[in-house]
Amino acid sequence: MSNNKNLFKPLYLSLAIALSLSACGGSSDDTSADVITPDPAPVPEIDNAGDKLVLDTVKQHINTSDPISFYVDVEEQAASLVVSLFSGTENKALGDPDVYVRYESTATSGEAGEYDCVSFNQSNANETCIIDDVEPGRFHILVDANSDSPTVDASILATTSLFNQSLLCEEPVRIRAQDLTSEQMIHACDVISKTKQRFDSVLGANIAPEFGVSVPKDLNEVTNINIFSSLSNHAAWAEHLYDTGNTSGIYFETSPTDWWHDSTILTFNALEWSGGRNVIRSLSHEYVHALDGRYNKEGAYKSEMSWWSEGLAEYIGTFYQKQYQSIITANEETTYSLQQIFAGESDNYAWGKLAVAFLIETQPERVTSMLTEMRAGNWDAFDILMQDIATSHQQEFVNWYQQTLPEQFKSNDTALALGDYTQVSGRGGWVYSVDVPSGSEPLTIATQGGSGNVDLWVNQDSAAHPSLTSQFTCHSETDNSNQETCVIDSAELGKYYITIASDFVGADIVDLYLSACLGKDCSVSVPEQAPLNSINEPYLPHWPEKGELGSCSLAETYRTSYDYAKDVSITNTTDTEIKVYWLSSRNGDKSGGSYMTLAQGDSFTPDNWYIGERVMLTDKTDNCLSVAIFNNENNEFEILAEHVVGAIDEVAIPEATAEMGSCDLAAPYSRALDYAPEFIVANSSTTPYNLYWIDFNSGEPNLDNLYATLDENEIYTADFWTVGDRMMITDSDNQCIGVLDLNNTSNIFVLD
Repeated sequence: MSNNKNLFKPLYLSLAIALSLSACGGSSDDTSADVITPDPAPVPEIDNAGDKLVLDTVKQHINTSDPISFYVDVEEQAASLVVSLFSGTENKALGDPDVYVRYESTATSGEAGEYDCVSFNQSNANETCIIDDVEPGRFHILVDANSDSPTVDASILATTSLFNQSLLCEEPVRIRAQDLTSEQMIHACDVISKTKQRFDSVLGANIAPEFGVSVPKDLNEVTNINIFSSLSNHAAWAEHLYDTGNTSGIYFETSPTDWWHDSTILTFNALEWSGGRNVIRSLSHEYVHALDGRYNKEGAYKSEMSWWSEGLAEYIGTFYQKQYQSIITANEETTYSLQQIFAGESDNYAWGKLAVAFLIETQPERVTSMLTEMRAGNWDAFDILMQDIATSHQQEFVNWYQQTLPEQFKSNDTALALGDYTQVSGRGGWVYSVDVPSGSEPLTIATQGGSGNVDLWVNQDSAAHPSLTSQFTCHSETDNSNQETCVIDSAELGKYYITIASDFVGADIVDLYLSACLGKDCSVSVPEQAPLNSINEPYLPHWPEKGELGSCSLAETYRTSYDYAKDVSITNTTDTEIKVYWLSSRNGDKSGGSYMTLAQGDSFTPDNWYIGERVMLTDKTDNCLSVAIFNNENNEFEILAEHVVGAIDEVAIPEATAEMGSCDLAAPYSRALDYAPEFIVANSSTTPYNLYWIDFNSGEPNLDNLYATLDENEIYTADFWTVGDRMMITDSDNQCIGVLDLNNTSNIFVLD
């Protein structure tokens, strides 16, 4: 998984595994004879089939406390059929429905039901069923509503156009892709196979108990991998189909021993981060999570085991046999003990990887004991074992990352021939070596092309790491460029070591070439750069037409493009005053103060907002009325009478629950991790006031960022400030009036 990810968020419980319908029909690659394919016979109407759905058309306003049936007719073969049930335009809680899909026969519910796919999510979560290798025919859909939690204003969509490819790999993995070629799909399967081989090699017969046997009663035989065409598509579809705001790739393991079990990976082609070059994000890393859940750990994901989960995925997946990034971690200003790592007090990716590597490489018998308890679900015994490991092996751990790890780095070089090149890809850093057969000639080492930003260090006789030394034979470190060159004027007979590394651990290096040659002006011909891909920005079927305002259900997490939205204007045609807020991409709620209040005829016309950004329009009381999504074609929005139905013109000032403090509180302070509840600032006076955040380090207000100017009866509210944060209230000249000190109970401040 990539950085800052909420791994295994247990929302998606769909049992969309290995349900290929290829046995119902198929096509042949044999073109030696003409084949006449008759038109499909019309599907007879069935009384209990329910309401008809049309592919790629959203059916809205489903309200029921009883099971309700639908059907959709598919006329052509398709890679997959996606059935999505989701919260509707009224932005109400969905209830607790489940979805069953069955080919050519009515679906029935429950563990003993008859279905080809089931989505069995928790209450108020969207439901998604995916069926692969779709043959023409009728697909029956059962929405099994819960009478105790009725389905309210749901929408449903059936589509065969989301994934253009579906392939079952040799490993038990089903890959679906929004926009990959057949060759790219085969390559993805190859990555999966190699990852499994590394997993088996690292946790081989010398470590793993019952090697190669899944955890008892684990039913997740097949892992589904859904690959979206870009980061922005991943963000949009992952939010819609799986109720996750993830923007880096994620693995879900849900109820592995129950009949609705699921093992699913969501990832994407990281075109935005690679400059348009194809690179499937964290594919190996995420699959290690699936293998870890299948072979190592009883039950579903456990947050307290994140150091192991992420550390193992980084060790086997992202940075297999690469020590460069581990040395950076080991030489950080702040270090962590094994006990702190096991308690989740460190970076689970970086320090988790160090702890996992240390245990596997130096304490294999301890890892055997760990896996034995993990597989059996003996978590109390596991905790006791980890306490003993933390106490017994701490000094060995320090010695390992201070001494052994650098030696591993120095000896893990790959030979590069003079006059030749090698392609560099992946993340982190790499070590190469080149032999110089005789002395006195210049040696030129160079990198060119590709994504990301790398730096280059060359050292004679031994590999050098910039975290361990500042002395190199030659180095090249330019900003925002892969054009790095080291020229050693009089190279001596012997071996030169080359360290090349990305300046950011999360950057995928793609299509980069490293070369070495003799001569000051020498060069090596490298392959031409692969053509760059353009990004098709997402626009989901339930979104409004481009240029039209949508419902408040669009207040959700999202990802923007790197391109600006053109000709943006939001014009108020009504006599109701409308406030304009930016919607936070992180939490899907309005952020900070309003940009402006639109009277009739007024327009909001920003010129530096990105495609994909969203704006919430509210009444005076900050109640959402509608949402605009900026797009690549039409961004001229009009607020019409239909959008202001239910708008409230009079602001009700709430009762205060907290008091403003003096300006003496404008001093350095400490912030907590918990969000401050019920944060509202209401101005009941006739004097306008400004609202600024006070920097916790300096104790000074950040006057460059005005969060709100509150006129009479205006209100500011936000949910992203933390307990301990301080806000300064100033007059129009930015002179301090008082300071708000946010607490952990209620933070309603009234300026009177």
